[in-house]
Amino acid sequence: MNLRLPAVSLTLRIFLVLLIGVSAAAALTFVLAQRDRRDVIAHFHGREAAQRFADVLRLLAPLPAGERRKAIAGFARDEWQIGGATACDAPTAPHLRQNLAERIADIVTIEEAVRFPHTRDAGDMPRPPALGVRVRFADGDAFCLLHQGQRRMPPQIEQWRFPTSLALFVALIALVAWFAVRLALRPLQRMSAAAEAFGNDLRHPPLDTRGPHEVRQAAVVFNRMQERVREMMAERTQILAAVTHDLKTPLTRMRLRLEACGDEALRDKLGNDIGAMQQLVDEGLELARSMQSAEPPARLDLGALLTAISDDAADAGQAVTCEAPASILVSCQPVALRRALDNLVDNALKYGGEARISLAVEHGQAVVRVLDRGPGIPESALGDVLRPFVRLESSRCRESGGTGLGLAIANNLVGAQGGKLTLANRSGGGLEARITLPLAGESGR
Repeated sequence: MNLRLPAVSLTLRIFLVLLIGVSAAAALTFVLAQRDRRDVIAHFHGREAAQRFADVLRLLAPLPAGERRKAIAGFARDEWQIGGATACDAPTAPHLRQNLAERIADIVTIEEAVRFPHTRDAGDMPRPPALGVRVRFADGDAFCLLHQGQRRMPPQIEQWRFPTSLALFVALIALVAWFAVRLALRPLQRMSAAAEAFGNDLRHPPLDTRGPHEVRQAAVVFNRMQERVREMMAERTQILAAVTHDLKTPLTRMRLRLEACGDEALRDKLGNDIGAMQQLVDEGLELARSMQSAEPPARLDLGALLTAISDDAADAGQAVTCEAPASILVSCQPVALRRALDNLVDNALKYGGEARISLAVEHGQAVVRVLDRGPGIPESALGDVLRPFVRLESSRCRESGGTGLGLAIANNLVGAQGGKLTLANRSGGGLEARITLPLAGESGR
């Protein structure tokens, strides 16, 4: 049978299975223990009652028939009595009869043994059941001897205590099970966090291989996978860099030969094509460098960097404004981060005509926003444009759509800082490019 569990977290699944299983086992154990307890108590009191009957009947056996009833009358009246003709018409007690026969079969004959229902004393406490035996002595005298036990029965657990005890037990088991599940799944959570961090930064350090055998084995496999991915990405980047670099030489020769072309219209068209190819080569090299930046990290005043970018753009006659408080420090690769910010500002100027930069600290992280009032990006493509060679000519580019590498380069450079680049359309039109960076001292770099 294929048991389908609800689509919840693995932690909750294991927790519920443990809790339900242990609770069911506890309830069953409690019920069986109560039943065994009743059986043991009944057996104990049955043997005790048989011994008391045997002692009394041994005392009565030597007496004459007429003296036996008088002797019984001298016993405790609330404990021993002579029953009438129907006094022993009750459910039989075969164990009592057998126990008595083993003890006094040589002096009396046990014709019948019965058990009456449980009774309670004045304090509403359970008492042992009343017992009766029909006996016949050697001289033919016969009567029904009744005994009402005076010793209190051990109290049974009240009905209300069972659910209360079970609830307390389940609460304790739930607490222990929750901590046990969290402890068992902590390596899985750590591996999940490491996988996400590795997706943002290929240089993320390998997982710690300490812990239980299974955890160590999974960490080793994960680290090997990381290394293979790094090698594949390095090889791909190297191929891209080599191809784009080698294209520079034929492009230069083509440009030189084009100067000898006498057809001015053809020369202009071919010059535009060569310029577009040169731009693609340059940005391809830039993409390759963004994937393999070896710049050492340093502490940087992010507000000062954004102000410098804004001032440089203003000096060049570009409509760029900046609202950035000083003394917001991040640990980053300064040149790479500036290159990413320059790409975003250029993108905003190209498609929106202006750019507005802001900086704030939110939830313990530095947040940079580059805003424009351009045509925006379709919601379904906001994630796609961060990949290489994705162009949205109809929405973002008014001429050629660019090479589709600018945002991809910025995304790689931001990811190398341990940050994240996201895009969102603004209400009223335009695009917001949002960079989130860990503050210095919290980045762990």
